[in-house]
Amino acid sequence: MLYHGSPNKEFVPQYGKGEEKHDYGKGFYLTEHKDLAKEWAVCNPDRGNGWLHKYQLDCK
Repeated sequence: MLYHGSPNKEFVPQYGKGEEKHDYGKGFYLTEHKDLAKEWAVCNPDRGNGWLHKYQLDCK
């Protein structure tokens, strides 16, 4: 299971989106750590609560 934190309730990953300011540049950041994704979801505290999105990767 992988997690993504976002300020947006509705979220569809799109290639080439994101911001250059992040550690690895533009991209769709995922983590296996639920608490870390929750931190990402509220990276702008002035905007209120964020959303945790859960993805399951099928490697078959």
